Amino acid sequence: MSTPCNAIEKIEPPFWWKGMKNSSLQIMIYGRNIANTTPSIAESNVLLSKIEKLDNPNYLLLYLDLSHHRLPDTFRISFSKNGKQVDQIEYHLKDRQEEQCKNVGFNTSDVVYLIMPDRFSNGDPSIDNVDGMKEKVNRNAPFGRHGGDLKGIINHLDYFVDLGVTALWLNPIQENNAQKYSYHGYGITDFYKVEPRLGTNQGYKSFVSLCHQLGLKVIMDLVFNHIGIDHWWMSDLPSSDWLNHQYYWDEGQKDSSFFGTNYQVTKQHDPYTSEEDFKANVEGWFTKDMPDLNQNNPFLADYLIQNSIWWIEFSGINGIRMDTFGYAFKAFTSTWTKAILEEYPNFNIVGEVLVRETPVVAYFAGGAKNFDGYDSSLPSVTDMPLTFMANESFAKGDSKSEWDTPMRRLANHLAQDHLFKNPYNLMTCLDNHDVNRVMSNLKDPKRVQLALTFLLTTRGIPQIYYGTELLFEGLESDHSSLRLDFPGGWEGDKRSAFTKEGRTKSEEEMFSYIKRILHWRKTCQVIHNGRLVHFIPENDVYVYFRAFNDDTVMVLLNNNETKSITVSTANFNSMIKGAKKGYEVISDRNIDDLSILTIQPKTGMIIELK
Repeated sequence: MSTPCNAIEKIEPPFWWKGMKNSSLQIMIYGRNIANTTPSIAESNVLLSKIEKLDNPNYLLLYLDLSHHRLPDTFRISFSKNGKQVDQIEYHLKDRQEEQCKNVGFNTSDVVYLIMPDRFSNGDPSIDNVDGMKEKVNRNAPFGRHGGDLKGIINHLDYFVDLGVTALWLNPIQENNAQKYSYHGYGITDFYKVEPRLGTNQGYKSFVSLCHQLGLKVIMDLVFNHIGIDHWWMSDLPSSDWLNHQYYWDEGQKDSSFFGTNYQVTKQHDPYTSEEDFKANVEGWFTKDMPDLNQNNPFLADYLIQNSIWWIEFSGINGIRMDTFGYAFKAFTSTWTKAILEEYPNFNIVGEVLVRETPVVAYFAGGAKNFDGYDSSLPSVTDMPLTFMANESFAKGDSKSEWDTPMRRLANHLAQDHLFKNPYNLMTCLDNHDVNRVMSNLKDPKRVQLALTFLLTTRGIPQIYYGTELLFEGLESDHSSLRLDFPGGWEGDKRSAFTKEGRTKSEEEMFSYIKRILHWRKTCQVIHNGRLVHFIPENDVYVYFRAFNDDTVMVLLNNNETKSITVSTANFNSMIKGAKKGYEVISDRNIDDLSILTIQPKTGMIIELK
């Protein structure tokens, strides 16, 4: 790690690597009046190509050219004034490490399990309260810190393996040193530091390595749209345009003249949008405690891109989930994505676009044929429109109108997939940390199972929110209810849902149901890579197929509340192709005659055709 001396207080990034495809490196130096010094590097193989001074003399940006094939492990940067050296730092360049699973992206073979670290498990109580951290642990406070940490997740890696998920997505793990509401992680106060109440940078790297050893990928949640109000920049901002509407802060007008986002990402592509509405979307602060970053500042843009690359290289993660993707300036979002994928072509990135309308999501998906030429270059986006449609569709049954049954609406919704270059790479879910829990919407474990059968067999990369396997409930109107503690994650809990013995009967039934499908799905190439073919739902029964090479899987979903339905497979000859027998995955039984199938109400069937 770099070692600051004398007046220099911060160096970001703290170190870098040799042999990166992009050989340019920006180093941010922070220290009192550091811009009044002259930096120099004696090492001949490291070229100081550019020195940038910002409005604030306490910042200096050094751009290094690291293209030489013989770079040193360590070099010194000297700072002089009036011909006299006043400070010096050592900077380290590391060799890149090749490891199995490192930076291999998540894909359609994976099922992602989303965890809010503070609410999952407390593995190291000694870091519940850390000197210098403003908010103390208080498990009785619904919106307070509860003490979950990385060690707690590591302690239960066997739980994820047993359940059958293949990738873990953790809500942001960077430092959130705020007075309140710091538990969720989205108000970052130091981009290069793991939240001390979760663990350490090295601890996170070890966590990723342990996951890889168990066949689990890791997705990091990053934020480039905003920061926390207590970010270290906020006490001494680098320049007058580092934030959007920075005058709130500079002139002490944050409360009286607050200009927040309108939360309408449609303004990014609405051909009729007003200038005021567009600016409110991309320049408005997300909340009063989340200052909006101005990615049009080229130095900040370089900083953010470089920070993402630093975490990828340092930790070995397999993907990024980028928060609030549709709220940042479009030119930057495209540049950021391209820079990541140029450095890591096998990596995967999913951008969060939390809307109900498919065309809006499609606009932000990579490869879109947009009227304004915008291409995010994103490999994946969150398919939240499907989330809302699935929750609406599986909540209802026994529709009286054959023309407008819930399953027909669901099937017709998927017909919009022509808007995407690659709909199979969309991230799908039934719930997450921002929307109602699926159990709260459907109110019936059988219906949750039916919806999960759909999620895990249709196109896309499915994501399951922690606790769905335990029938957790929670409402968007009360975020604390969406983010409950996992039973057994804390010493003294009355039971541990990490074990079969600690789960209730209904929890165990749901856990076992999901587990059966997940372990089957792990090795099922036809689900990973097969094309989706569906038929118009009849009698509120949705039938679709996944086909890959010579393998075909048939899925039937009976959404009726009370009626069993008998289905003649003669209607599906183009996909059955003469198959006479099958194996039903969920019930673990062979089917000797495929010609007629009877499916019970609120039930799904997954049949491997023989």
